Amino acid sequence: MKKAFWLLPLLLAIPLLAVTPQFWEVRTYDEFRKGKLTNLSLTSDDELILAPRFDMTFNTEQTLIWSAVADSKGNLYLGTGHDGKIFKVDATGKGTLIADLPELDVLALAVDSKDVLYAGTSPDGKVYRIDGPAVTEFFHPDVKYIWSLVFDRQGRLLVGTGDKGVIYRVASDGKSESFYDTDETHIVSMAIDKDGNLIAGGDPKGYIYRISPEGKAFVLYDSGMREVHSVAVGPNGTIYAAVLNGEPAMAPAAAPPQSTDRPGNVQASVNVTVGAAPSPGQEIQVIEPLEQVSQDTPRAQTRRVSDNNLQSVVLEILPDGVVNTLWRSREEMVFAVLPRGGKVLFSTGTKGRIYSMDGPRSATLLQESSEEQTTRLIETGNRLYATSANMGKLFRVGDTLATSGSYESDVKDTDAISSWGKISSKAENADMIEISTRTGNTSAPDKTWSDWARVDGTGGTVSPKARFIQWKATLKSDAGKSPRLASVKVPYLQQNFRPEVTNLDVLPSGVALQKVPITTSNNVNPNDPASVRANARAGGPVLPRIPARRVPQRGAQSFQWSATDKNQDTLSYDLYYRGDTERTWKVLKKDLDDNFYTINSDTLPDGTYVVRVVAGDQASNPPDLALKGEMESRPFSIDNTPPVVTMKLESIEKGRVRIAIDAVDQTSTLNDAEVAIDTGDWRPVFPKDGIIDSKSESFSYISGDLPSGEHVIAFRIYDQNDNAGMGKLVVRIP
Repeated sequence: MKKAFWLLPLLLAIPLLAVTPQFWEVRTYDEFRKGKLTNLSLTSDDELILAPRFDMTFNTEQTLIWSAVADSKGNLYLGTGHDGKIFKVDATGKGTLIADLPELDVLALAVDSKDVLYAGTSPDGKVYRIDGPAVTEFFHPDVKYIWSLVFDRQGRLLVGTGDKGVIYRVASDGKSESFYDTDETHIVSMAIDKDGNLIAGGDPKGYIYRISPEGKAFVLYDSGMREVHSVAVGPNGTIYAAVLNGEPAMAPAAAPPQSTDRPGNVQASVNVTVGAAPSPGQEIQVIEPLEQVSQDTPRAQTRRVSDNNLQSVVLEILPDGVVNTLWRSREEMVFAVLPRGGKVLFSTGTKGRIYSMDGPRSATLLQESSEEQTTRLIETGNRLYATSANMGKLFRVGDTLATSGSYESDVKDTDAISSWGKISSKAENADMIEISTRTGNTSAPDKTWSDWARVDGTGGTVSPKARFIQWKATLKSDAGKSPRLASVKVPYLQQNFRPEVTNLDVLPSGVALQKVPITTSNNVNPNDPASVRANARAGGPVLPRIPARRVPQRGAQSFQWSATDKNQDTLSYDLYYRGDTERTWKVLKKDLDDNFYTINSDTLPDGTYVVRVVAGDQASNPPDLALKGEMESRPFSIDNTPPVVTMKLESIEKGRVRIAIDAVDQTSTLNDAEVAIDTGDWRPVFPKDGIIDSKSESFSYISGDLPSGEHVIAFRIYDQNDNAGMGKLVVRIP
């Protein structure tokens, strides 16, 4: 059971009325993986601990190390690219150049029982025999690539080739034969199992083959991916494989690299197009075992992985044929696997990482290299080595822990100039951990950033206010004790941004706005700001505001607005008005929580007005830090007075009546006009100028033929606020 306590406890030094403080916490495996580890390991329990020593033993000064092998005396041989050089490194770490081959890349190495070295090359696929200073061409199968080499139990050299996917078997005297012609284009990886069978991995079908000494092949597993990049066999016969998807992660140069200032300028990922070429018909038995890891792991019968984003996996094939997926990633390419001491080590091409795994989903990020890719893992005796690309170096993974290590977090963007609260950490042996911070206003640290500043014993940091922050933890051992870091939490307080009113609408007269009564399952009303704030304080989800409901209401005048605040502060609103000829704003309503307001039109005298809404964040800030934003509406009219109508009889001729009508409104533009006779239907009537578009209009109305007797002619006209003015005239037809 882990013992832990809180280092640098968080002090509540930030005023509760200020902009709500936010917290950046790094505590999970995936969160820690985003940072940079130096001499630290990241355990599957989400803790940073001191890593095994990781010392650079030899620098080839080449772009990358393609291949590596150890002889019985503990000497290591390194095949490099892109100058075709082979180096020998003895147990003391002394390295010497032993061969400079005419080909560009040394893709494969193997040693026989007499410690004679063999090398496979590209782009002219040849096998060389290197015995001391003597370098001779041993085998030339007329292929482009020699991807893999391994000796069988009888001392014969098996050669995995590329562009035709043929495996050759070559005796010690150089006599060769086609051992097995696969359905692959490339045989990238090979190993010998405990029964003397060849285990081979191909590209582009991603099959893992088991081929007997007699040349009988079985497909142990169809990975559903493209390339089986590395295979290894454990002491109990379990097979481990690193399988990649997409294009090859690293491919040999197709042509000599251009001259550069130094070898490191040549990119290790010089891709070549390797298309699957048809091979002669050959009968293969496919064994499709069940996978045992998780329900989301596809069975072999699916044939192809449905997730095209999956980059790589580490597989184990147990002696009984059961296949387990030990590890998978969408971000990292696995280059090498090595069973060691009851665990499985594997290396990747992201930050040159080396992982150690003792079961599914229990991977410890053992080490990060100073180089971009860790290409090979080699064990000789009790020593463990790793090779790299960009640059091609040999590293020793020690048996003892480093005395110190550091972790640099990724950069946190707080989205605004921020100040920093008390930094807290959860750790074991916390007195052996030192935390520092630095800040700046560029997304990547550069010379404009502040220097690293140590966090003091209270959790305070002197790093200046800025938008971006990064922290670093330095772990040191003492008297046999080692620290363990489980989490770091950085509180930050954004600068207060001014609220912004983005829209202000004046609704048509006669439309009222009402809240929509609604309550969620946890008794939170999204339209009740107090309820929403209480829910947020309790850690509940942010609920969207339900728009107000529109309902007809005579004499109603409504306003609706939208406002935003980058700090997510709680906003309140003040509403002001003034007449179009006035200079002073008068209060209409203050301290509104809602983003709408409705008044009765008789609240204000008739006239033309403008309203202004002021949004303030004083509910979330102390008075001296609170800010406001505002917006004015378009002009609108308040009109409660109907138009005035006058009617005058002008003439009666042959039963037809001519009437002069005048209509005037003091505030609003007139609208529809209608006439009705003797309570008949209302019929539209138009002014003399043909269109109703002003506050006063004149009409000349001529009726149809009316019978003798008394008649009532009524006139009705509306203004834009739906106030109706009426008039009537009684006429008598002789």
